[in-house]
Parts: sequence; C-alpha cells; structure tokens
Amino acid sequence: MTQKPSPKINKNNRLITVLSVVLLLVIGLGAYLLLGSEETSETEQAPKTEQAQPSPPAKTGEEPAEAETELSSMIANAKTHVYTLYTDLEQGSGFLINTQGDILTNAHVVLDASYITVKNSDGQEFNGRVIGMSDTQDLALVRVDELAGKQSLEMEMEPVDMGTPVVAIGSPNDQSNTATTGEITGTDLDFLDQFEYTGLYEMNAEIAQGSSGGPLIAADTGKILGINSIILEEKPGSGYTIPIYTVWDQLTRWAENPIVTEEQEVVLQDVKDAYFADDLLENFISSYYELIPYSLNDAESLYYLSYILPDSEAEQEATELIEEYGGQDRIYDSVQPTITSIEVSEDSATVEAEAEFTYHETASGESSTVLHEGVYTVVIDEYGDYQIEDIVNE
Repeated sequence: MTQKPSPKINKNNRLITVLSVVLLLVIGLGAYLLLGSEETSETEQAPKTEQAQPSPPAKTGEEPAEAETELSSMIANAKTHVYTLYTDLEQGSGFLINTQGDILTNAHVVLDASYITVKNSDGQEFNGRVIGMSDTQDLALVRVDELAGKQSLEMEMEPVDMGTPVVAIGSPNDQSNTATTGEITGTDLDFLDQFEYTGLYEMNAEIAQGSSGGPLIAADTGKILGINSIILEEKPGSGYTIPIYTVWDQLTRWAENPIVTEEQEVVLQDVKDAYFADDLLENFISSYYELIPYSLNDAESLYYLSYILPDSEAEQEATELIEEYGGQDRIYDSVQPTITSIEVSEDSATVEAEAEFTYHETASGESSTVLHEGVYTVVIDEYGDYQIEDIVNE
C-alpha cells in the first residue's frame, strides 16, 4: 500500500482566517475563469464540428474493392507456378523455386516413392526425380527437366510479422490449385514429429491433406513466404509453414549438387502428353480475365502477361485492351467472365468469351458496367502451360 503524508495542523486562529480569505479569492477567480473558458470553448468548437465531414461514399468502398482485385490477380498469377504431385504412395503439392525446373515439396510427400508425377494447372503431366531430401527436415526438391528455364515467383528472404495477410495454395484432397486466405497468427514455433519443425509460421488460412508442399504467399507483396507442411490435430483450424528464408541455403546446395540416381533405380511413370480439355480451357481464360481489372487500375501491373505467349500478337492486343478501358477516372471492382464456345484442333484451341467489367467513377462513386467480347487462340508452350497466342477483341 502507498502511504500518504499526514498534514500538519496549525491551531493559530489568525492563520486560519487568512487562509480562509485566500481560499475564497481562489474560488471566485476560478469561477470567473471557468465561465470565460466555456464561452471561448463554444466559439472554437463550432468550426471544428463543421470541418469533421465523413468521407465520400466512393472512397469508402474503394480500398476493399482494390484489395480484392489485387488479391485475385496475385492468386491467378501464382497458380501458374504451383503443381500437384502424385506418387505411388502420396498426393501432395509443390511449387517452382528457380529456373532449373526445381519444385519444392515436403519430404513426406515423396518419401519412399517409386515414381513422381508432377501436374500443372493445365493438366500437363511430367516425370520428376528427387535431387535433394532431408532426413531431419520435412523438405525435398524435385527436378522436372522440361520446366528448366521457366521463371519462379519471388521469394521473401526476411521474416514477417504476425498479422501479415497470406494466401495458401495447394491441392487439398486432389482439388488442384485451391486457394485459401488468412493471416500469420504465430511465429518462431517448434514441433517434433517424424521430422524436426523449427521456426515455423502459424497461420489460419485453411489447409488439408494434399496441401502439403504448397506455397504460403504474402497477400500484400505476392512473395512466397514458405512451404505449408503440417496441421495439428488439436488445432485443426491452424496450419504451419516452414519459412523459405530459413532453408534457402540448403535448397540452393541441392540445386547446385543434385543427387545422382542410378539409372536402373529410376522409374518413369507413363504421363499424358499435352492436351486441350474444355474445362481446363474455361478455367484458363477465366483466370486470365481475373487479372485484367488490376491492370486497368494500375498500368504497371503486368500479371496478365504470364497467360500470354511472349512475342506473340496477343501481347499487343492485350495492351490495347488495357489502354482502351483503363484510366478515365475509373476504378474497376470486379469482372464476370462467360465462356460462350470452345473449339479444339490438333495444335491449338479457339475460345470465345465475354466478360462484364464492373467499375465506379472515382469522383461520383457511381457504378456501371462495360461488356467485352473476345476470341482467344490458345496454344501449349514448351513448359506444358496454356498460353494465349492471339486475341481478337470484338
């Protein structure tokens, strides 16, 4: 307990009288000042209240719409770098980490596998081989020769804080390229199971069996934060990710000094040749359209180019679309694509589509729509990815 000092009592009557007079003077002066202060306060508060106006409705809805559009664009772009892995024992996920065709996944996905089949978002299958795997950490690197030269997403080489918005992408229950959102809810966590898990991120973006090996991506930067690895039975709503910066040196050593597997031990699974399928083509063109609104709002965003064959006529056509619809003091909020027809030939496919773009005027906040129609010629590139070779804007 904090003690207060006791007051000293002076019994001198004259001193009491003097103090009483002083006290009355102080009270009177205080009352005078208080009345004057209230009048001044009323005069000053009036203009302040007048200035405190709410933000215009257009601005209120602007940030969530832009953030949602950016997130959709980032996810659509990231999916082209994420793969589904199949072995004779497991199904999991993985993602490209360099230009050597190396896909990072969990060790438990490929452990003791006789073969590894890697499938991209467009249904193309490849044979993969393990070039590095840890006995203690849940990490493995799978090389696909056909993917050498393809660019990977950027990696985050610094730790991130709790609250960082994230997207988890993978193939839970063999549902290819499923994306869930959440945030980092814990950092620097350790677990010991079949493998040693150290320095993990905890996040509430939902993952499930089959998600193992998929990337966790920062929703605000688009950089890969780590590899989704485990779910705890006691916390089913949380997933745990190995931060990429903590294991990058090991991954680099594996890529530079790959395990050499004896030829007789290599088992090559029969894989499908590149092919066109209506559902895959529909998803491809729809994903392309998801990227357009962000580019309309930000001319420097070039995510859509990952869906276009480099140095093709489609590049110019897509650029013209951005220039025609972009600017004009508009914010594009969403797009609703509809595939109207698909025709498949031996070497290409023709997809007719239309899309309704919803936008609002930055000044008035008034919403409106614009309809775009296009005919897309789609081919399969050297990496087995669908690419738009030509666009006819109608």
